[in-house]
Amino acid sequence: MFRLHLLLLSSCLLLACSQEKPADAAVDSGPPPVPADSLVSDPDSPVTPVPPAIISGTADSATSAAVVWPVPFQPTAANRCARVAARAATVYQRPGAKAPKFGQLTSGENVTLLARTADGWVGFDPATAQAANVGVFRLRWVRAADAFGPAAPACADLPLVQAPPAGCLLMATHPVPVRARPAGNAAQISLIPAGSYARIRAQTSATGKGWTEIEVPGQAAPGYVAEADVNLNGPCSGQ
Repeated sequence: MFRLHLLLLSSCLLLACSQEKPADAAVDSGPPPVPADSLVSDPDSPVTPVPPAIISGTADSATSAAVVWPVPFQPTAANRCARVAARAATVYQRPGAKAPKFGQLTSGENVTLLARTADGWVGFDPATAQAANVGVFRLRWVRAADAFGPAAPACADLPLVQAPPAGCLLMATHPVPVRARPAGNAAQISLIPAGSYARIRAQTSATGKGWTEIEVPGQAAPGYVAEADVNLNGPCSGQ
């Protein structure tokens, strides 16, 4: 009997040793990685996507560069031309016979010319107090042929300037910001350089209190200037 139990025990031991030893349990590393290009954002995710960076001033700078304002006029000592009036001639506030009259240039009067226009007008500083006027608006104008005669030698070295248009104008005594809407937080679309100017538009109820509507060169839409930056020249009543 004892031998029978011993044989059974030996058989069990041999059977256990003959079975294949199980491999060590593998470490669970989670689901296989998903390719990056197959990822889809969860619409229910509480994380808000970050928008692209916005460079402050880029759009305003591009718009500003696209606007061409009249070139500011600054007289120089080198480009002057002394003349003596050959006859009396009417002096105007701007270069044009329809501009307001300023006074009279008498025959024999000495005058130092500082600028000229393409259509035959010459400008000089009248040596009168005019603190509010800047650039080309400090000059007074005569038709060269009227004052000095058609045979008078030309002052070819005088700087050629763009004649200010008729109407009410804004003179820029300093760089003047121009905004897209009549509001201080509106986008700045341009900057009028000191000594330049802009034409004032007829003001409407949409202009906004404390703002002046102007024409922007090359653009159909108007611009807006704060009243603190407005310095007017010309017939501006009712504007």
